[in-house]
Parts: sequence; structure tokens; C-alpha cells
Amino acid sequence: MLKLLAVLSALIMSAPAAAHDAPGSHGGRVADAGAYHVELVAKNDVVDVYLTDHNDKPIPVTGFKGLAILSVGGKSQRIVLEPTEGGKLTGKATATLPAAPKGVVQITPPKGQSVSAKF
Repeated sequence: MLKLLAVLSALIMSAPAAAHDAPGSHGGRVADAGAYHVELVAKNDVVDVYLTDHNDKPIPVTGFKGLAILSVGGKSQRIVLEPTEGGKLTGKATATLPAAPKGVVQITPPKGQSVSAKF
């Protein structure tokens, strides 16, 4: 029984994150995080994150906080994300980002528990 649990745990941990094949409505990659779809768009040194519900309806980001931890040039970079105009969370990196950076985006709603999306 323990062996079966170990195998199942290993399979679950090695499974890819729940990502969507089609690009998001803003041209970024989309991954699931709790009750949200998180779209990550990286251009030059700016990170934009858009949130939608599971019906792809935009979620107002007022009061939300975010943190992107992305791999840039082989190093981990922490980018604080704050609500801005256009219904998105935005942050600025200290270096130019790749078009499809790898990492994690953590989202904290105003009255909720943090969730993470893996890219």
C-alpha cells in the first residue's frame, strides 16, 4: 500500500501544471491557480498578469497582490506585482525577460488565501 501511494505521489508531482494550450486573450500563456486562470505576459522588462474565472470572465484585480518568481538568465528573480489600469497586475524586472519565462506566479486576493500558477 505504501509503495502504491509513493508511486501515485510521484506521478502527480511529475505531471505538468494545468496549463492551457491556446494563448490567452492578451497573447500570454495561461495556467490554473485555484479558482483563477492566470495569464502571464512578459515584454522586455515588464510582467503583466491577467486573471479570469473558469468561464474566462475577467476578474477585477483591485486589492489583489502578486509575486512572480521567474528564471531570468539562469537566476531567480522576484517581481512584485501590483494592480494597474487595464485590470491587470504589473511588475518590472531588473533585466530583460524571455518571451516565455519559466517560474511561478503567486496571487493573493483581498480576502483570501494565496494560490500559485506554474509556468
